[in-house]
Order: sequence, then C-alpha cells, then structure tokens
Amino acid sequence: MNFKDKDVHDVIERLKKQYQLFVHNQFINYYLLNSDIPKNDWLDIEDLVGSNKYFEAEGYELRKIYDQIYTFCNFLEKVKKEILPRIQGEAAIRISRMSTDTKILFEMTVDNLPNNLKTFYNILIDLYINLKRVDNKLSTDNNMLYRKLPFISDIENKLNV
Repeated sequence: MNFKDKDVHDVIERLKKQYQLFVHNQFINYYLLNSDIPKNDWLDIEDLVGSNKYFEAEGYELRKIYDQIYTFCNFLEKVKKEILPRIQGEAAIRISRMSTDTKILFEMTVDNLPNNLKTFYNILIDLYINLKRVDNKLSTDNNMLYRKLPFISDIENKLNV
C-alpha cells in the first residue's frame, strides 16, 4: 500500500542527514566497513534514506518502510553491542599513534557515539510513530499492517515504544 505523508518525508530526511554524517565519519566508517553487517541490511538502509527522491512520483510503500525500520534497528543494535565496545576498547592504542589534531577528532567521535546512537533511536521512534499513524489512517476495519507483521514487537522493544 503506497502513501504520501509530509511528516514521514521530513523524518526520513532527518534520518538521511544523520546517517550520512555518521557513516562518513572516518573513524566510524573504518569500523563499519570491517563489521559483519549483511550487505542486504546496508541496501535496505540506503534505500530508506534515499526514498525521498521517489516520494513525489510514487510515495512510500508502507510494508517496505516497516521492514526498513526493523533493519535499521538491527543495524543500531549491532553498532551499540559490537562496534561501540570495539572503538572504546581500541581507543588508547589508536590514540597513541595519532597526531594531536586527529586525536581530538577521534576522542570527539568516541565521546559522541552514544549520543549519536540515541539521536538515531529518537528519529526512528518519530518515523515509527508517524508510520503507525498513516497505517491507522489508511486501514479499514481495524486491519492495520502493524498488527499483522511478526517483527513489530521486536521494533517496539528496540525503540522502547
């Protein structure tokens, strides 16, 4: 089921900006490239953050956005549980080999990573809430898609909603 919604569009735009800043950080990018995040997850995330370019012509596909939110939640869990501890664990060794300017940037990256993850979660919560609103509006007879998808409870647990 396709739909157009300005609030969803705006939240995806915020997510896109945050994601681009995050993955283009030279220190985070190093760890992301060396992670075992599945290629399909990367493709789903890139598709989600790039979906606004098709918004005017096609709108969004409800089921697809739910799937992509789920994938993005899994991506954040992997960053939180695997990449963040690795960055923090290797910080002292890496800093000892860096120039002063690079050290400052690296330390800022490490210090800000938990807040960046929190920002991602907040944006995904906004997206999820807006998507459910659209789902309620489009559905008839209490037949909302979010009530049928088996992974919705997992999304809600990961987002604490």
